Amino acid sequence: MHFRQCVAPAQRLYSPAMPKFDNLDLIVRDVPAAVAFFEAVVGLEVRVSDDNFAELDSGDVTIMLSPAALVPVRPVSGVILHFQVDDVRELLERARSLGVEVLMEPTRTDWGTESALIAGPEELVIDFYRWVGPHASA
Repeated sequence: MHFRQCVAPAQRLYSPAMPKFDNLDLIVRDVPAAVAFFEAVVGLEVRVSDDNFAELDSGDVTIMLSPAALVPVRPVSGVILHFQVDDVRELLERARSLGVEVLMEPTRTDWGTESALIAGPEELVIDFYRWVGPHASA
């Protein structure tokens, strides 16, 4: 059953306050390899790490890595993680020097960013971007 089928458009399932999104749990087959990637390539700080679980500090959102969830799920795929950075080219060169596959060289987007895409662990795509023009929603 899809969400639209079970809830009328005017109904709310939560309080009027907007919920805070502060954790993202990525299901990965190899937690230590994913931790090494995010630490070395992206520059995230590791809070906790072992073979079955890790927490990475990425500012307002904690990225958690684990090989399983409390409910049956498949490993992550088809997800793009966007990291706002000061210097897209610097992060891209760091990734390249570490042997990471570059999927897209720095490109100016129609929505006002300079963006470069690299291959992450477990079929993730990592976007390093910075604003270079007006934000489309501004």
